[in-house]
Amino acid sequence: MKAYLHPRRWPLAYGVLLALLTLLPYAAAWRAQGEAWRFSGFLIGVEDGNSYIAKMLLGANGLWLFRPPYTTWQVVPLPVFLPYIWLGKLAAGVALHLQLAVLYHLVRALAVVLVALATYDFAALFVEAETDRRWVTVLATAGGGLGVWAVLAGVEVGWGGALCCYSPEAFGFLAEIFLLHVTLAHAVMLWLLRALWLENLSWKGGLAALVLLALFQPLALGVFLTVWGMMFGWRTVLRRRVRAKRLVWPAAALLVAGLYALLPVLHPYARVWAEQNVVTAQSLWHYIWAYAWLWPLAIWGGVAVWRRGQREAAWVAAWALVFPMFAYFPITNARRLVDGGWLALLIAAAWGLRALPPRWARGLKYAVGGLALVPFGVMLAMLLQAALQPRLPVFLPRGETAAFQALAARATSGDGVLAAYATGNALPAWAPVRVIAGLGPESPHLEAQQAALRRFFDPATPDTWRHDFLRTNRLRWVFWGPEERQLGFWSPDEAAFLCARYREGAYAFYEVCP
Repeated sequence: MKAYLHPRRWPLAYGVLLALLTLLPYAAAWRAQGEAWRFSGFLIGVEDGNSYIAKMLLGANGLWLFRPPYTTWQVVPLPVFLPYIWLGKLAAGVALHLQLAVLYHLVRALAVVLVALATYDFAALFVEAETDRRWVTVLATAGGGLGVWAVLAGVEVGWGGALCCYSPEAFGFLAEIFLLHVTLAHAVMLWLLRALWLENLSWKGGLAALVLLALFQPLALGVFLTVWGMMFGWRTVLRRRVRAKRLVWPAAALLVAGLYALLPVLHPYARVWAEQNVVTAQSLWHYIWAYAWLWPLAIWGGVAVWRRGQREAAWVAAWALVFPMFAYFPITNARRLVDGGWLALLIAAAWGLRALPPRWARGLKYAVGGLALVPFGVMLAMLLQAALQPRLPVFLPRGETAAFQALAARATSGDGVLAAYATGNALPAWAPVRVIAGLGPESPHLEAQQAALRRFFDPATPDTWRHDFLRTNRLRWVFWGPEERQLGFWSPDEAAFLCARYREGAYAFYEVCP
């Protein structure tokens, strides 16, 4: 370890600094909780963030495989989200939600350091000058595109907003601020590609990398196979021969990816989940605009590398120019395939800068760097603003979290709870229970369930229907708070089959009586 880190003191120090910057808004949010509010643990993507804590809570309550918290379906446990489940086993005792949220962000900070090291290592394969490697590493991990500038200028950019503030695959910093598993998978993928490029991958290292990729982010296997295909295909064309042993690890990755792809065929819940888990890309012009300022440099860099005779490395320039098209492959979640393309674009741009006259290159490098780092600064400012102004959904009313904790103390792990969608999203992160509606991809037949919730709280609905609905969906508890009151004016106090177990302020929950 010392032999590896000693020549990489700069990327290590930079990674630690970047990790601390991403932790700063979260520390501010915990400090801002006060008497009325509790911090959810997330400043962006709160719905997904709650689901990650809910998965960690599964592990804290003894599970080793995934049992969906956002449905009451009786399903065979699945081998997915295992890092979150296993990470949750490090927490126990009181203040469990706080432990899990802090644990999440500490490991995420470690992932930021690892991705800085992996980015530097990959860039070092193709960028000779140390200053250029640092430039690439900083912008690949903390840089953004032109979309933010359009937003700042008041230009309407479409339903997704600025690409660097919407797509964690398109740039680096959004995943580092929020998505632990995506950041870890990105680091592993870069190290795996680096080893394959150097042709020094041992069977142990390759197996470990593939297992980690599959555990952290199965979709990263698709990214790896796409990028490796470009690398291998280009080398094969230039060398005019194929080395069979170089096909072993991609074949293994294809096998593992195939096994995950079979889950929707073999598992009913996974099938519904796959149908609902649709991640679409923005229109192509978002990508064209976001990267437009660097493509001329990348093209010039590719030409310069070709002229210098470094033709094996020229595939990186091709990757830099075509990677946005990967988002439109005819497969589910194709948007994920653009991961890593931002790094390739910066490597090719660094070649282009190096090929320019020095008097131009220096000023242009600083201009590009300053332009790219502004979105990260804007994002940090937005997160700090959200951290210092407690409101839903980033913060939860303390009365609501107190009710969640009271329910956690009474309920048995896996109990079903009827609650509105917003309540159902947060509740499994605080109590080891299951709900029927709380997360789009993981709540089967979500629209039908939300319609059923509205009918449940409609005063005109017969109690016989409500009782049958609770029994059919294996719901032992009914939560009643502000979100549930918005669904209808019916009160659980009117039902003879519900027994009040908790009532404090605007929150209550009831147990289905025998």
